[in-house]
This record gives sequence, C-alpha cells and structure tokens, in this order.
Amino acid sequence: MRTWEDMSRDCRHAARKLLDEDHLRSSISRSYYAAYCAVTSMLMARHLRFPYSWHNPAHHQLPDLILHNTTLPFRVRYEINKALRRLRKLREDADYRPGASLERVDALYALRDATFILRIVEVQRDG
Repeated sequence: MRTWEDMSRDCRHAARKLLDEDHLRSSISRSYYAAYCAVTSMLMARHLRFPYSWHNPAHHQLPDLILHNTTLPFRVRYEINKALRRLRKLREDADYRPGASLERVDALYALRDATFILRIVEVQRDG
C-alpha cells in the first residue's frame, strides 16, 4: 500500500527527472505535489479529519493548516507556509496558464522548496 510519504518521494523524484529533461511545467507540478503529499502525511499523522470526498486537505487550506496544526517551531511552520504558497502559485501557472512564462530557475526554486519541506517531514517522522 502506498503512503503519502511514498507518493511525496515519488513526486520529488519525478520532478528532478523532468527538470533534467527540460519539462519545466511538469517538473514544477510534480514539485508542488511532492510538498503537498509530504505536508498531508504530517497532518494525517496528527489525525486531522478533512470533510472532502478524497479525505485529504484542500489545496487552498494547506498553508494555514501547517501553521496551526503541527508542533514544529513557529519559524519552521512559517517557512513551510511561504514555500507552499510559492509552490502553489508556480503549479497553477504551470498547469493552468499556458501564457505564463516559466524558466528553468522557476523549476529549480520549486524543487528546492519541495526538498526543504520533505526534509522537515522526514526529520519529524524520525525524531
């Protein structure tokens, strides 16, 4: 059975491969979902309930959920919140705005933000 953490690592791996092959939009999208899955894993571990059909957090709620539902230090929660907001904006540009100009640096920043979030979640799990 796959877990949110498994999906997170898989998305991050795909994001890196897509970036290496210059599929910038797809790489950005996978980076966002790597972070989304990692944070969802952390929230699910706290036994939060989500009233949506898929029983996982809504994308627009994720940054605030991380601020108010974890025991991480405030500064870390704040940085994750900011990274999630950046990632969501880039993912929406990549997935829904064909006219949006996205550069390699945008995909690199997205992968950096996703990697930051995954590392925090791994430390929480192992700590």
